[in-house]
Amino acid sequence: MSCPFCDLDPQRVFHEDPYMICLWDGYPVTEGHALVIPRRHVANWFDASRSEQAALMDGIEAARSAIEARHKPDGYNIGINVGEAAGQTVPHLHLHVIPRYRGDVPDPRGGVRYVIPEKANYLSKVQDAGATATAPARILGNEVNPLLPALLDELAQATQLDLAVAFVTEAGLEKIENHLVDLIDPSGRRGTLRFLTGDYLGVTEPRALRRLLDLSEEFGERATVRVFATDKDLGFHPK
Repeated sequence: MSCPFCDLDPQRVFHEDPYMICLWDGYPVTEGHALVIPRRHVANWFDASRSEQAALMDGIEAARSAIEARHKPDGYNIGINVGEAAGQTVPHLHLHVIPRYRGDVPDPRGGVRYVIPEKANYLSKVQDAGATATAPARILGNEVNPLLPALLDELAQATQLDLAVAFVTEAGLEKIENHLVDLIDPSGRRGTLRFLTGDYLGVTEPRALRRLLDLSEEFGERATVRVFATDKDLGFHPK
């Protein structure tokens, strides 16, 4: 069978030198997924020469620069599959440089450990071992299963969010703001946000409210922000 990396579409190539080639992946995992391959048809990392290995390391940095010029990733996974048992399907050495973005999966902890899914997030296993509650803890939160990670997991995959809180502070907003932007951004999940808060006891911080209103102004109908004004007969404090 012919090797797809020995007969490349030149339009996919964005960098090369005498030993290696950088190209965009034909089946990208995320936007900007790149490959770094040796020119010589060599099966895996351990068969490559030291010169080729050094060039491939330089190729990772070249790939990162090219990705950063096009996208704004929040992290990277870099990996090599060696042999069929490790998932290699093309017998021509290639390194994956995969940009990662906040919210692209519900819980990214474990990263490349997901080659064995049940072994990936060992931190979650430790938490689960000490938990005294299951589903309710996910909603209510406790010392073992705090609310914020569960909330961020849901936000990372939501397409609609209706959120009612008694007040909003900058410290609290900072923990979820990136997820809110990803939810409503037309280049992201294109979802909708309806945010209702109040002036209960004067706790809501004007600067936090301004940041929410900025989202509403920037993304229009995708983000609706309302403030409940307390009077002497009626307050607003949802729990």
